[in-house]
This record gives sequence, C-alpha cells and structure tokens, in this order.
Amino acid sequence: MKFIGQLTKTTNWRANVLTDGQLQCTYQQIPELFERINKEFEKQSISSEDCLVLECENSVPCALVLLYLLEKGNSVLLLPKTPKEAEPFLPGFCRFRIVTESVSDNGKIVELTQPEQFLQITANENWLEGANNSSQKLYLRTSGSTGKPKIAMHSHGKVLGNVANCVERLLLQSEDRIAIPVPIYHMYGLGAGFLPGVAVGAAIDLQKGANLLRYLQREKQFAPNVAFMTPIFCETLLKGRKSPRWYRMTVAAGDRVREEAFSKYESLFGCLVKLYGSTEMGAIAAASPSDSPEIRAQTVGKPMSGVEMRLENIKEEGKPIGQLWCKHEYSFDGYIDENGQPIVISENNDWFWTKDLGCIDLDGYIEVLGRADHSVNRDGLLVFFADVEKAIETIAGIEAVVVVSKGESQRGKGIVAYCILAKDTNLTEADIRTSCFDLLPKRAIPDRINIVNSLPLLPNGKVDRQKLIGMEDKIKVKIMQ
Repeated sequence: MKFIGQLTKTTNWRANVLTDGQLQCTYQQIPELFERINKEFEKQSISSEDCLVLECENSVPCALVLLYLLEKGNSVLLLPKTPKEAEPFLPGFCRFRIVTESVSDNGKIVELTQPEQFLQITANENWLEGANNSSQKLYLRTSGSTGKPKIAMHSHGKVLGNVANCVERLLLQSEDRIAIPVPIYHMYGLGAGFLPGVAVGAAIDLQKGANLLRYLQREKQFAPNVAFMTPIFCETLLKGRKSPRWYRMTVAAGDRVREEAFSKYESLFGCLVKLYGSTEMGAIAAASPSDSPEIRAQTVGKPMSGVEMRLENIKEEGKPIGQLWCKHEYSFDGYIDENGQPIVISENNDWFWTKDLGCIDLDGYIEVLGRADHSVNRDGLLVFFADVEKAIETIAGIEAVVVVSKGESQRGKGIVAYCILAKDTNLTEADIRTSCFDLLPKRAIPDRINIVNSLPLLPNGKVDRQKLIGMEDKIKVKIMQ
C-alpha cells in the first residue's frame, strides 16, 4: 500500500508535517525514517510476511510505524495501547507485539531518527505458526457498542479504495491542515481521517486523549482548517468556546448529531459534514462540503463510489423506513477469531446488514434513524430511541439524553431515558417525564427517567449503551434499599 509513493506532486506537500504536539516530521523526511525503522525490524528478524500487533495511539512514532507497515505490506492488527497494569491482548496469529513511546525512560522526548528509542518489540510466546497465512491484511476490532468486539479483516487494496473515496467526497487537498482528536485504531479516525490526509499530503495534527483544553491549545498552535470529530466532541467544543472560529470543514461520525447542535455549530465554526460507516464497511456514505446545509443537516449524504444501499423489512410510517443493507466494493473480507481462523456469520457474501434503520430518498440521500436495536415495539408500533431523545432534548434545561431499553412494561419493551441537566437547572425526573406527555405519543413516553452527571463512553467516543443498561439495575437496587 504505497501511500507515501503515491502522494500528489504538489508544491507544498513535502514541507507539510505530521505532528502530535511533541514530535513532528515532514513528508520529505518519511522515506529516510522508514529506512531506519526497517533496519530496526531487521535486527528483530521481522519480515514483511509476519503478522504484527501494533498498539496504536495518536502519536507521530506510532503513525510512522503504521505507515511503514502498510508501505511494506505487513499484515497488522491495530489495538488501543494497553494500560501498564493490564495484560495485553496478543492473539495467536500475530508473531510480534509493537508498542511505541514518545518519551524515553529517562523522561526525554525520543528522537525520530533513532527508532530504538521509541520502538518496543516483543515476540509472542504463544504464536501459532501458519495459523493465518493471509497476506497484506489490516485487522481492526469492532467497537463493541452492541456486544462483544470482533476482529474484522481488510485487504490493503480495499483500504486504499476506501481512502480514495473519502478524498474525493470530502474534497481533501494538500493545503488542508487536519486535526484528528479521534483514535486512529478505529476505522473512522484511520480510514476517513488519517490515511486520506496522508494520501493528499495534508498537514496532520494527531491528538492523543483529546479533551476540550488540550484541543483548544493544539488548535491555537496548529491552526487546523479541517477536523474529524465525534458528535459528542462537537458539542463539547460548542460549550467550551462561544466565539466563532472558522473551519473549512468538520467531519462528524459515530453517532447522531442533534439538530440544534448542528445549526449552532455551523453558525460558529463553519461547514459540518456527517459521515456514515462501520468497521466492516469503511466509509459507506458522506455528505459533501458542497451540499446544501439542509442536506447536510438531515442526511449522511449519498453512498460512496462503489457502494449500493437498499432497505429491507420496510415499514410505511409517513415515509419508507427499513433495515439498511450495504454492498461495498471495498468492504471487509470477513471476521477471524484469536487464532486467525475465519468466523462464518452469514452466507450472504455480497450484502451486509449494517444493523441500522433508515430511509433513502428519491435522490439517493440516506437518513440514518438509529440502530435497529435502538428501537422497540410498543402498543404494536415502532418507537425509535432517537425520536424520544430528540423530543426530550427540547425541554429547557436538558443538555443531553440517551435512551435504552430495559425490562418490560404494559406497552411492551421498557424504555429508560438518561438525562444530563444544564447548569443551574433544578429539573427532577418527575418534571421531565411529565413534560414528555406533551411531546410524545403515549407509547413513546419513557417508563423511567434517570438524571446523571455524565454518560459512559467507549474508546471511540460513542455512548456505552451496554453500560447504561447495567446502570439501571444498580439504580433500582439503590431505590429498593
């Protein structure tokens, strides 16, 4: 996967940098740094035939190693960095584990020209030789937002096709300065943000453990004009900065963008584009910066090149709503287990059920209404959690809402809403539920309202709904006590 070799020959890309706030390198320096990394790998007897685990973080050393592995054609599994006290996940089909550091044991920032300073390579004592002979594969773990994570397998060539789609749709160019505060071990940060940015030779700021303060500091120093964020981080930025600050484009993916937040964000920071994808499919659809604000607010745009979408199990409730199925020229090759053996999920090899519900208009624009398991039947009709969340968000004093299903009620599956209150708000659970009677049909009124200070998040920035479901049991126990 020759990213560096395929860079557009523009006038300024060579001087553009990859930075993380501590370390930086120009694109012009990368080939030489690759040679130095290669020598270090040769010392460890690592060849391009070996499958490796790269514990990934948003840092320049990690980004260089990742690009090197893709350039050399190694198969690699990307994982988040293991906390020091935890046991690393090292599946049998991976021969080595690679960890990168930005600061040495003596507290000094490492030298990028000295890979031995930032590379930690450990052989897998339980390596299963011949367990997985697939060449040039990129392995990613699914987010686990709806259950136990799986390992998805992508060919390097298809990843490159996904990258080209994102460059084309998002109109990325070498003049862009791209901020990436989302993790690059997930498909969104990697396949929509980082690799497309590298492919056009844009300047890139990789932000590790981004919070509002760190982001604003990096924004001042790096001066980005493009950013890849989660909707939650977009709202964090809205709360933290009241003055306008122009971006050519902000891309948001991973969850729903509230309508009110979309309008306010655009008024302060410029064009907001929603992207839709998954670990398995990569980028499925995205709006374009050239689309109208109305299209960008209501839809995730049209399918990418080489992507077909269809609806199944359609219900006519004002407009055709159904399960979103995807056929993608650059989709994943399947799932594997920890020993590198294929996991058979479905016999349908062409079409992939996204597990989302949505609708597709006559012009091909896609509206994603939420996960299929983020809706329930109540009184014989479908209730979308997103619709309940949107209604409760209109109540004065509500800052954020997430709805889950738990237990049973007289109307069907139980509905529980978790609410975060705005500052200086004295709403109670009873007040919120009472307001719901004026905003929602009876079948959609939550059976229970819980006020919380914060919402649990997964590493990719999505709300951890599984944890919220578990929290409901704890809340009930407290009430009974």
